[in-house]
Amino acid sequence: MVMEMIYMASPYTKHTEDVRELFFDILCEITADMFNRKKYVFTPIVYAHPVASRHNLPVDWEYWKEYDEGFLSICNELWVLKFPGWEESSGVQAEIKIANRLGIPVSYIDLKEEFDIDIEEEMKYI
Repeated sequence: MVMEMIYMASPYTKHTEDVRELFFDILCEITADMFNRKKYVFTPIVYAHPVASRHNLPVDWEYWKEYDEGFLSICNELWVLKFPGWEESSGVQAEIKIANRLGIPVSYIDLKEEFDIDIEEEMKYI
């Protein structure tokens, strides 16, 4: 069986704890949506956020880069989820460079168009 896996990149580190928690919740929703579409995805924040929060691990790119590059290297596509700050995110920009170096296609995903999520509206409540 050939499995196609999508790596879902999003900004995280430079935001406040409240914003990181909101992004985590939305990323869980997006990941569940992809599961319902029968798509295999790896969403680093969904996996790492609860572990880092509960076990006092760093949240910066330097700590997670080797781990994330390993997972990205086994994926067939990179989806850059266009959360606020994605263009300035050192992690997201590094993931794009890694994907390009590995020949992995990169898609830029508008949250409203793909998932009907209005992130700017969601951020008004935190």
